[in-house]
Amino acid sequence: MKRWRRALLRHEQELKHWSLWLDLANKHRNENYALGVEILKCRRLIKGYGDTHARGQSKFDQVLHMLQPLEGRQDAANWIARLREAALKDVDGSKLEGTIKTIHSFV
Repeated sequence: MKRWRRALLRHEQELKHWSLWLDLANKHRNENYALGVEILKCRRLIKGYGDTHARGQSKFDQVLHMLQPLEGRQDAANWIARLREAALKDVDGSKLEGTIKTIHSFV
């Protein structure tokens, strides 16, 4: 099956997602280098196959979705790092949700 991987829909979706992630990191790298680096580190959230992959993808999207409210803040990189670490340590997502609520409270 390995030789057919490039023809599969999942591979196409992963390449599109990968490209958007790199473009986002490069965009923010020019404005805030530390934030660009933190965006690159967020890829650690996506691993495995099946449900594990889907959960990681969801957490990855939630973390990067918080870039918009953090736009222009000097501590944006720090908050993205906190979100990523909360997502990595948390199986059920409660720590990630709590960190997101904290960000929404001050933005």
